[in-house]
Amino acid sequence: MKDGIIIQARTGSTRLHNKILLPFYGGQRIIDILIGNIKQACAGKTIVLATTDRPQDDILAEVAREAGICCYRGDEDNVLDRFIRAAETFNLDRFIRVCSDNPFLRPDSFRAFFEEHDARPADYIAYGFADGRPTIKSHLGLFAELTTADALRRAAAATQEKLYIEHVTIYLYTHPEAFSVRLLPLPDELEGRLDLRFTLDTMEDFTLLQELYAAFCEQTDHSIHALLRLVEAHPEYRVKMLENIAKNEK
Repeated sequence: MKDGIIIQARTGSTRLHNKILLPFYGGQRIIDILIGNIKQACAGKTIVLATTDRPQDDILAEVAREAGICCYRGDEDNVLDRFIRAAETFNLDRFIRVCSDNPFLRPDSFRAFFEEHDARPADYIAYGFADGRPTIKSHLGLFAELTTADALRRAAAATQEKLYIEHVTIYLYTHPEAFSVRLLPLPDELEGRLDLRFTLDTMEDFTLLQELYAAFCEQTDHSIHALLRLVEAHPEYRVKMLENIAKNEK
């Protein structure tokens, strides 16, 4: 079984254009940070940047080339098809799906997904809250999700509704009668923390997370525990997060 990581990326975000290409920290852009962290944590795994076939995303194909990772270009709106074709192009049986707007993503958690799939194969594996919500349906932005090319092909055969082709995995975890779905328990200190937002959609998010990321890199041991303590030490961060959560429904 061939494993990989597929990073979903485009420049045409409606709320903040080019957000993953803006200078973020230490001369690096968010996409640079994300790819670098994944490469360090996932040596030996195939890493694919899955972007659109629009000319404006030529720059992302160049980012992939410079980083020494694979690139697949496909339909901008049918992201489900883009992932299926990316997996087939690079012969991936199972893979971690990564959203490119999460600078605090923890690629060190990917191993747990693959190990869980080794022990008990499933169509969808992710961390989830006690209420049954996968982390992708929150603003947490710390974790990714594992699925398989076969599961996505079955989803595409079952539906072509706009919601499901734009949001790659949502059909899987909203149809547990047709797909095997497994949610792993979050670390205790993250359970129920729907008040945290480490994902990025707007300039308000960008400004806050840029400041937080600099402090996280320069003042902590880079653990999740340290990240939460940093937020707690700066109440203004959490106030801004709650404001941004209210404005950006998941």
